[in-house]
Amino acid sequence: MGVRMMELLIGKLDALRYEPTAKRVRAFLAGEPVADTRDARLVWEPRRVVPTYAVPATAVAARLLPAGAESGDETDSGFLLPGISDRPVLDPSVPFAVHTCVGTAFDVIAGDETAGRAAFRPDDPDLADYVILEFDAFEWREEDEPIVSHPHDPFGRIDVLRSSRHVRIEHDDTLLAESSKPMMLFETLLPVRFYLPREDVAVQLEPSDTASYCAYKGRASYFSLRGGPRDIAWTYREPLHDAEQVRDRICFFDERVDVIVDGERRARPVTPWSGPIDRLS
Repeated sequence: MGVRMMELLIGKLDALRYEPTAKRVRAFLAGEPVADTRDARLVWEPRRVVPTYAVPATAVAARLLPAGAESGDETDSGFLLPGISDRPVLDPSVPFAVHTCVGTAFDVIAGDETAGRAAFRPDDPDLADYVILEFDAFEWREEDEPIVSHPHDPFGRIDVLRSSRHVRIEHDDTLLAESSKPMMLFETLLPVRFYLPREDVAVQLEPSDTASYCAYKGRASYFSLRGGPRDIAWTYREPLHDAEQVRDRICFFDERVDVIVDGERRARPVTPWSGPIDRLS
């Protein structure tokens, strides 16, 4: 009997998962070196859908102190915060300090800078000599390329395709945009997104001060609908190379608008972005 690949990918979501990488990985704190290794591992704690990097303890140039040792604010680590423990999937909005396996948290000290609770050593024999580093606490390089948001996932990718499908975007029966020249962006585990030319947007969108980051697409800037929902659409003004084809195009949240493709109204997907915006996909 055949097995869907997606079932294999999510079938071990409750496990502590890891995958070696051949990339040289470096981390910095305010310009100070934290780690430099060719033996990093991507690590997904149980229920996490986005990986972070674990590095060999021997590759850490910074000092590691038990969390709170200097400040005297030592607390237990490896437990879930209230309101999180019943969530089946932990998306990137759940902070690094929320751990789903038992281990020890550390403060990271590089030069005069300290990143509190930014390292974690899980109690697992396969990662016994490794330290997981909080991605958001440091500046990162894969080889010589800076990366943002999270490490590139070898089991996830984006694919941008030019299309002639007719796409109509509505909100409360009001036309927002209509185009037969969409760029369709396919991303692992996420709904397809329709990036439309600006000239095909039928309403005035007001820029907001919201911004978010994607490891594959870069920095997103948001738009709100005048007199309507906030942060209903976004654009990439300076996309990373994988998303160059959607530069300056407008994409609406399928979760918050009605999308009609070739005359067929699509069901609104349910994702972490169905409610208030935290991060962009």
